[in-house]
Amino acid sequence: MLVAVGAVLALVPAFATLAPSAAADERVGEWRHAWEVVRLVQERPPRGTLVFCFGDSTARESTVRDSRWTRQLRRRAAAAGKTTAVVAFTMASHSQTFRMDRQLVAAMPGREAGRPPGIALVGVGLSRFIGRPVRQRPAAMEPLTSGQAAIVHPWSQHLYAGRPPLPLAHKRGLVPRWMDRRWAGFRRWRRANLRAVAKLLVLCKDRGLLPVLVELPLDVRLVRHGLDRPRRSYRAGLRRLAARYGVPYLSLQRPTPLPTSFYWDLMHLLPPGTRVWQSRLSDAVVELLPKDDAVGIGAATVAARRRP
Repeated sequence: MLVAVGAVLALVPAFATLAPSAAADERVGEWRHAWEVVRLVQERPPRGTLVFCFGDSTARESTVRDSRWTRQLRRRAAAAGKTTAVVAFTMASHSQTFRMDRQLVAAMPGREAGRPPGIALVGVGLSRFIGRPVRQRPAAMEPLTSGQAAIVHPWSQHLYAGRPPLPLAHKRGLVPRWMDRRWAGFRRWRRANLRAVAKLLVLCKDRGLLPVLVELPLDVRLVRHGLDRPRRSYRAGLRRLAARYGVPYLSLQRPTPLPTSFYWDLMHLLPPGTRVWQSRLSDAVVELLPKDDAVGIGAATVAARRRP
């Protein structure tokens, strides 16, 4: 993730850790990508505040690209007088459970003395409560040879970007279909998933991360009240956990929900929606960043830059 300000590049070599251009065509899967980020953090973590976004495919589709997200965070942080030493990683994959999130966090080293706490954005939504919170075998990776640096390869993130949105009638039919096919599983696994969230929050704090519960995208304009029962159910449980562990619980549906045309189905965003959602997520993260500007460039340096 490169930044246009030379001083930032010199002090925060965030994405000298990306694979070299010769490997640009070597795209890895989403779960492998998450474990490459873990190895990077283990071997040579980038300086500054690390921001991790955990979740399933809904979360995966909600950020544009980690390099762009990092640049956006740095510009807005500088404008707000916050630290600009920020590096963001999306660590989300298809059917990723809260227990899989915990596996990734457990493999990360604890925060070193003097290092700012990281931020763990834990995506929450209907899709994360419909099944058992299972583990997944860590992605197989070749061991590093002597002198070899940990790198993060390009990965396959956006699987809906080239698709037209589902027809409106089809989308509307997904609401009663969810209740018919998912409601029973939701009720069966809700408590287990809430327990998994609680363990994840505790582990994040133990690793020196600030956990933040973030509602994942949902086309609330189309869904309206059709999924109120499950939404009220899991959100009540999460509010209790947020209060118990003293963690933020955020919704990005304000000031206005995204239009239906920004969604492929009910939850997966298309590129226009991803850009807006990432922008809102960036604003929320900046609010959580420390005031100190660890890189040493002020807001005036980037005041004239356009926000994407």
